[in-house]
Amino acid sequence: MSKLKIGVVGASWFADLWYLPVLQMHPDVTLSAICSRTGESAKRLAEKYNIENVYIDYKEMFEKENLDGVCIVTPNDSHKDITLAAIEKGLHVICEKPLALNAVEAEEMEKAARASSVVHAINFTYREHPGIQKLLELIKDGLIGNIHEAFFEYTGDYGLNGPPGWRGTISTGGIGGVLQDLGSHLIDVAQYILQDEIITVHGSLSFMEDDRLVNVSKKQSKDQAADSVSFTAHFSNLVRASFYTSWVAPQGNKHQTIDIKLYGSKGSIHLLTCELGTSLRYAMKGEEWREISLEGATPLKWDEKPSEEKFRPWRITNRNEVWKWVDHILGRKDRELATFTSGLSVQRVIDEVIVSAEKKINE
Repeated sequence: MSKLKIGVVGASWFADLWYLPVLQMHPDVTLSAICSRTGESAKRLAEKYNIENVYIDYKEMFEKENLDGVCIVTPNDSHKDITLAAIEKGLHVICEKPLALNAVEAEEMEKAARASSVVHAINFTYREHPGIQKLLELIKDGLIGNIHEAFFEYTGDYGLNGPPGWRGTISTGGIGGVLQDLGSHLIDVAQYILQDEIITVHGSLSFMEDDRLVNVSKKQSKDQAADSVSFTAHFSNLVRASFYTSWVAPQGNKHQTIDIKLYGSKGSIHLLTCELGTSLRYAMKGEEWREISLEGATPLKWDEKPSEEKFRPWRITNRNEVWKWVDHILGRKDRELATFTSGLSVQRVIDEVIVSAEKKINE
């Protein structure tokens, strides 16, 4: 069987971290081409990963290369146009999250993907975290009974010195800012482990101004995206959840933190994961907390040195969404893939949070 020819649009640090290593490692893939706006970053990564062809125009790459699939690892405002061009060429597509700038764009992308025969995926990385997989299993087994309430947090501190590049701009990343960047993962994880969709939200967006968080009416820069977002949500199964995401929350040496608490009729479950490791504990009503051993995860130890591998240990394995996308193209579908349909669902929640927050300011 001939190998799949894969192209990559976008040559950022994240393409280097998450996409290219696993594509290079996959036995059924040839990395055929890479594209970036000026070509300089693409050239550097082409040399590192032995990619033969470099482009500065993705349309030219689609025309000249006989590709089977493409990875889109570019700023949010470009996702729609590149994706639609790829689908028109019959290319399988995996797109970085969030799917688009807004739900209108996401709906167009999802509709086009479903109407075609291409395998489409979105890079919601945390579904394959060992702690998330175990949470899903425990919920299905009914360990803590019917879940009534939940708390979901994903925080970092890479915005403390100012907006983090294009992600911090409305024009390129979207007004939600951190909601699009980290919050999209959080929404997907919540809907994934609860196996249900969010139906109503009430949200608040905050923007850092002069070392203070202010609402949208008081921010000075028109293009500044949100630095901190919180919202409450109700699922169709009546679970009530609180969400909090921020890139201006000091982390010490944790760097990034995901914190999930689930409260049920019989007990509670708590998942905490960061670059120091992962802890998953549960307690039944009136009983002591018990630690759950997680295969493939490093136990959380506060005196350890932080590392990417402790936070995302499945990154360069066959559980990476990019690897799974390749396998699905080849008909190997033993593991569930996050598709554009999931991306659209998350995008709708993001839009509703933003609308809710803006409505609150205007009342």
